[in-house]
Amino acid sequence: MFGIFDKNHSQKIKGTVVLMPKNVLDFNDVTSIKSAGLLEVAGGILDAAADVVGGIVDGTTAFLGRNVAMRLISATKTDASGKGLIGKEVFLEKYLPTLPTLGARQDAFSIHFDWDAEFGIPGAFSFRNYTQDEFFLVSVTFDDIPNHNSVQFVCNSWVYNFKSYKTDRIFFSNDTYLLSQTPAPLVYYRQEELKSLRGDGTGLRKEWERVYDYDVYNDLGNPDKDAKLARPILGGSSTYPYPRRVRSGRKPTTKDPKSEKPGVIYVPRDENFGHLKSSDFLTYGIKSLSQNVLPLFKSVIFDLNFTPNEFDSFDEVRDLYEGGIELPTHILSQISPLPVLKEIFRTEDGEQVLKFPPPHVIKVSKSAWMTDEEFGREMIAGVNPCVIRLLK
Repeated sequence: MFGIFDKNHSQKIKGTVVLMPKNVLDFNDVTSIKSAGLLEVAGGILDAAADVVGGIVDGTTAFLGRNVAMRLISATKTDASGKGLIGKEVFLEKYLPTLPTLGARQDAFSIHFDWDAEFGIPGAFSFRNYTQDEFFLVSVTFDDIPNHNSVQFVCNSWVYNFKSYKTDRIFFSNDTYLLSQTPAPLVYYRQEELKSLRGDGTGLRKEWERVYDYDVYNDLGNPDKDAKLARPILGGSSTYPYPRRVRSGRKPTTKDPKSEKPGVIYVPRDENFGHLKSSDFLTYGIKSLSQNVLPLFKSVIFDLNFTPNEFDSFDEVRDLYEGGIELPTHILSQISPLPVLKEIFRTEDGEQVLKFPPPHVIKVSKSAWMTDEEFGREMIAGVNPCVIRLLK
């Protein structure tokens, strides 16, 4: 089945694979340091950032050689069992230089497939990652297909080592059609993909899985720790079938077998924070630590003219959004030259630091937050508007 191409009569299909290596600004890395102290967090971030610089060179070459493989799947020709023909395994060949950007560095690679008319038009491909680290597969494009121009694949999915999956990852072209109009050679592969996404409702969910099965909210309490922490199960009854959550498959509690032990909440990998969002999350998270960072700068580096841990006037509050807090630029260069710090310590003239985006409520008027109308709006839009009571 894999030797369908005759080298004497085959042509070459050129492909371009765009992917992003695992980034240190991944959301899992952010949450892994949430319990550390301020100095540990800052040190961990700088260490991680240093890894980015050291990994830029290695990252672009780690996918070459025999590390990432693909096989074409025909959408028009079938084998004896009725499945779409599968081509030979082909590996990424050449790195195509791209412009790296913080949090969303994309790398492009070329790949070539042998093709002949007996194979037909590719409508899908199988994908294997032989590297130890996962990466984000952005897109794949096949060019120079005789009488068909190009075929586009928008993937946008994390791909882990092939041993993490029961079957190879399969991606389908961007062609749209009704279920009944699915090309016959691709029906089997579509059904297998659907089975993978639905899961079988058993087992503990793993980080690399792409399973979308659901369960009731039976993990809100922790009766094993304290009887007072027991909570009723939400959803699942004939009267109230919802709400539902993505199933995690954790072990049941000892005192209440119908409840799950609290633990890591499973989120399908492709639904987790992407590079850009996790970069923004980390950047603004660090900025929110300013109440601890600024006193640290004050005591260790230089003297700031305000009371630590509190504001002396409304003007100092507005300075966070309008002028920022001044910090000599030479200190930033001593800390790190990396672009992430240029965003964290965002500057316009080389001297401003910790400049927050202004809240919408004061963009039009600086005193808008003091009005009764705004106070009422914030109460209604708050976490518990039911606490509002009529004055008597």
